Amino acid sequence: MDLEFIKTYLKIDGDEEDEYLQDLIDVSLIYIDFMVGENYKQDLKAVKLAGLLQRKLIADMHENKTTIISTNTKADRIVISILDKLSNYEDVII
Repeated sequence: MDLEFIKTYLKIDGDEEDEYLQDLIDVSLIYIDFMVGENYKQDLKAVKLAGLLQRKLIADMHENKTTIISTNTKADRIVISILDKLSNYEDVII
């Protein structure tokens, strides 16, 4: 997921927030990978699910103006279901 994609997704013009948005991209991917591992990256459908989750996390963090992922996010049904699905790839041997 790149910066221009996120700027379009969030409807952001200009470059004032570019560094911050890049941090959100990085942190959201780190969060997903730490929560479920990286084995999901072998499956295109799982990667798309992770991308959806990443966009949601970025939008939430951007709205709250912090790179901290709130504890409420962990209770979000969409977040829970995607993390659960992605974590099923943990047993796959690379």
